[in-house]
This record gives sequence, C-alpha cells and structure tokens, in this order.
Amino acid sequence: MKYICPKLTAILVVFSLFSCEPTRTTSETPMTEVLTEEVVQGLFTNNCASCHMDNGTNQAPALFQLSMLSPKSVVATLETGKMQVQGAVLSKAEKIAIAEMITNKKYSEEKPPLNYCSENVPWVSQVKYSGWGGVRESTGFIPAENAGINKESVPSLKLKWAFGFDGGGNTRTKPTIIGNHMIFGSEFGEVYCLNKETGCVKWMFEADANIRGGIAVNQDNNGDLILYFADFSTNTYAVKAETGELLWKSFVRNNANNAVSGTPAYHDGMLYVPLTSMEVVAAGNENFECCKSSGQVVALNSTTGEAVWRHRVVSEEAVENGVNSIGTKRFGPSGAPVWSSPTVDAKRGVLYIGTGENYSNPPTLTSDAIQALDLKTGAIKWSFQATPKDAYISACTEGGANCPDPSGPDVDFGMAPILTTRPDGKEVLVVGQKSGVVHSLDPDTGNPIWQERIGRGGALGGIHWGMATDGKLVYAANSDWFEYGGEPGVDPNPGLFALDIMTGKVVWKNTPDPALCEGKAGCYNSHSAAPTLIPGVVFAGALDGHARAYDAATGEILWDFDTNREYETINGVEARGGSIDGPAPVVSDGMVYFNSGYALFGEMPGNVLLAFELE
Repeated sequence: MKYICPKLTAILVVFSLFSCEPTRTTSETPMTEVLTEEVVQGLFTNNCASCHMDNGTNQAPALFQLSMLSPKSVVATLETGKMQVQGAVLSKAEKIAIAEMITNKKYSEEKPPLNYCSENVPWVSQVKYSGWGGVRESTGFIPAENAGINKESVPSLKLKWAFGFDGGGNTRTKPTIIGNHMIFGSEFGEVYCLNKETGCVKWMFEADANIRGGIAVNQDNNGDLILYFADFSTNTYAVKAETGELLWKSFVRNNANNAVSGTPAYHDGMLYVPLTSMEVVAAGNENFECCKSSGQVVALNSTTGEAVWRHRVVSEEAVENGVNSIGTKRFGPSGAPVWSSPTVDAKRGVLYIGTGENYSNPPTLTSDAIQALDLKTGAIKWSFQATPKDAYISACTEGGANCPDPSGPDVDFGMAPILTTRPDGKEVLVVGQKSGVVHSLDPDTGNPIWQERIGRGGALGGIHWGMATDGKLVYAANSDWFEYGGEPGVDPNPGLFALDIMTGKVVWKNTPDPALCEGKAGCYNSHSAAPTLIPGVVFAGALDGHARAYDAATGEILWDFDTNREYETINGVEARGGSIDGPAPVVSDGMVYFNSGYALFGEMPGNVLLAFELE
C-alpha cells in the first residue's frame, strides 16, 4: 500500500486542497465578486492541482474523494478547522468557489429548521454518561443499571431514529446522557440537546468552531448541571445543561497553532483542557519555520474560566538550531501534542495524559509518553516514554524540507489513559498506543507491569481512539490497515481484541470479514473507533460501516447492523452512514447510539447519529 501521511491525510481528506504551498500570502478577492469558471480553475491549478490530480499523487486524496464532501464542510475546515492556516491565503469567495467546483454542489450557509420538541419532557438532573470514557477514570464501562441492555436482549436491537448533520462528512460526536436527554457537538460547532427517546431538539447552542470531543458535566453550588466543552479553535465553554445558556467562554491557546481535539475533564472546581498543535501540518510548507509549539494541558477555574496553571509537554522553549534545505530557519524541540482527553485520579491527586511525537529535533523524553501531573499545580510526578526519538511531521510524506532527520514512526498515544482495579485489588493504568502495543502501568510510578503487542501498528493505529475494561479483561480496537509506522516484520492483525488484565495475554480476537468491503472505496475490515463495554457485551463500530455487539467472554457476534446507507432522519436532513471511527458508542436505558460516517483518513464519509432500541 502506498503511504499517505496520517496527520496530513486526516486533514486532506476533510479538505486538503491547500496542503500544497500557496502561491500568495493574502487575498483581496471581495466576497461579492463573481468568479468565472476560468478564474476558479486557475485558483485550483495554482493552489491544488499538483497534489490532487492523477488520482491523488503526492499522498493527497484524489478529486473523487474530495467530491464526496459538502462545500460547507470544505469551507468550514479552511476557516476554523485543521486547514485554517492554509485557507488564510484565500478569500471567502475563493474558498466557496473552489469548494463548489470540486464537489459539484452549491454552497449554502442556510441551516435547516430544527425539529424542536412539541412536548416539554421533564428535566431530570441525573448524569448517566459524560466525557470521553463515561467516567473520570475513562474506563468505557457502563453498569447494567444504566445500560438497560444485556447479552440476551442485544439481538433484538432495531433502529428507532436517525439524526442528520447538515453538510457533514465526519461524524465524531460523543453524546453525554443526562436523564431523558442527550447532548453532543457537531462538525460545524452546533451543540444539540435532544430528547434521547425521540430525537427532537430541546435547545441548540452555537460554538465558534468544530466540537471534536465529548462534553464534561458538573453540578454547581446551586444544584444546576453545567456542561463543559471546547471547540477546535480552543474556545472553552461553560453552559447550563437544562437551557443551553452560556455562563462563560475562555480562549485557551497561547500559540496560533494550538487546537483542541480531546475532551476536557472536570474535577473539584477545575477543568482540564488538552491542547494539540497543528504545526504538524503547517510544516508541510518548506518556507514555514518549523517548529516552536508544544502540546499542553491548561487547568481552568470551572466557575470563571480563568487559567490556574498551564503544563507545556516540551518544557523548554524552542530555539533556532539550523536551516532546512532551502534555507528556512529550523527550531526545536517541539511537538508532543496532547490529542486525547485527560484522565482524573482523585485518590492520588493526579491527572494522566498521553502525548504524541516531537515535530522537530532534538527529540525529548516527553514525546509518545504517559505523564502524571499534579491536579492542583500541573507539576510532573512521573513520565513514561514508550517510543523514544519519534520526530515526525507531514513534510515527511515526500521527504520534505522540514522533515526531521532522522524521522520517527508517528506512534502517538491517541487515547485517554484508563485507570481501573484488577481482580486482585491492585489499581493499574492500561493504555493502547498507535504502535499496536497495549501497556499496563503502575499508577504510582509509571513503571510498566506488562506490555503486549497485538498488531503491527502504524501511524493510524494500532490502538488509535481508545479501549474499554471492566477490570478483568481489556478490550482494544486494533486498526492495522495503514502501513506507515508499523513494526517491521510484523503482519497486519486488525480486529477487536480481549486481553487478560493480569497478564496482557490475548483471550480472543474478532476481525470483520474482508468480503464485506469488496467494491467499496474507503471500506476497511478493521476496527479503529473506541469500544464500549456493558456487563457481558462489547459494542464496537468498524471501518466497514458495521455496528456490532460482541459476547464479552468469547468474541461471538451477537448483533450486526450495516450503517452504510441513506436514512430518513428525524430532523429532515439528508443523511447517510459510512465508516465508524473515533469515539465509542453510548448505551443508556435500553438504547444504543452510534455515529456513522468518517472520511478523515480516506474512509467512507457520512453524517448521521443512529439510535437503536430493543424490540
């Protein structure tokens, strides 16, 4: 398989037209100017064609892949998403014109009317699921009393309703469940509160940019439930759960390249916001001075939104340390982004985070690491590095001028660390890495207890988004469909795995049938999305578009639903399913909620949230 840079592709497939070096630094095309077909074609030729013609040479998606997206998704990604640095050289009119040309669809900012609830469903302030892993320890486990489903009833699940995201192509929302309602974000910044039984809308809040993670919840001194979430531009919000009223908004980043991809974590009056850095993409331009930013965690006062402390993963500031092959200044050290959500250990007073690769040399001891931070001060208590000397950016796809030399495999920790208790009473951390290795660590020291390779790994996993555990078995989704960064000499081994938490030994494995992907572009018989566990059952979506339930003890498939089709939605939006990637499904009161549609890495796009109920 030909290598496609994972982080660059993650951006490119959303809209990578401008990953090539732009031909100018500013644009003065007025919003009202009518751009002729010839002018638009010229813009495409000058800014895009070298990467996107001939079926996607230069590791960029081909035009047919880009054409499956909506113009709205293209423009939003250039303005407030991962490609905003590249999009800055184009006017709004130019962005729209090129987006319309490649998608052959008309751009519109008009939003469809919301299907507001006609009846007032009583508000019940009972939090049943929140954040990235359901609880502050990020276990991904939902107890029987909250799930309302068991192994015997799972086979009777049927589709109840579908909610469409207008103009979307990548569905990575993570619902929070409060009483009879569910709250989740969207690709364009809308945050919805729905009746979880019917899918009608109670309220809608508009953030400034894409909401890529989940939503944390806390009860304030007045007894009100408060929602906390962050958008991609690092705006962090506190909103009343019952009404959607904004209480405060805080702009967190101190570097223009910082962004939020994970879910903030709440504990004891503090909100912990993880920051990644998009210099990994900006450095694809050989004229970009790479690299100066670092992954961070910022602790905010949950009442005011004011910053209390800031942890910089690369502790030292970058300094000039040479030039690249065309004479552009180099800086380092840098990188070690925090893509995932922090995990709270209230007993030890610790916040656990996972970090990614360095962006430039020299490499640091804090990249590809699990770190334990003091909850009150952000001071490092310990740091465990799994893969040293992993320096990597998007420029490495073609040996670009800013690619570190030597470069690494790009095997971040992309999931939230899990804190759990084993059958012998010992507390442990378990965390999966994109290298294909599952680690069990001592939470007091960070020392490894065991490390088990379950696959070849690679820049898109290995273990990408998360795992789940009940303290007995650890359930890991292993991708292995993407070659770059994988362990040499190890064959791909995609699938859903169950590991003994005491030893790390594999108990069972189940891999989707490759025949299901025959003739389907962007379909892979692989698991990448995080799983969810209830007593006796593991729910997991796959890149082949299937939502499945597995016997937690044996791996036998108990239920299987192919989401890759069109849907009639409860809100009247045209929607279809595709690949399932990113966050885990959510189970609550006899219902199961799956996202479907994910094209960030060349998979099958889609824009739907599906709700299943028991017959």
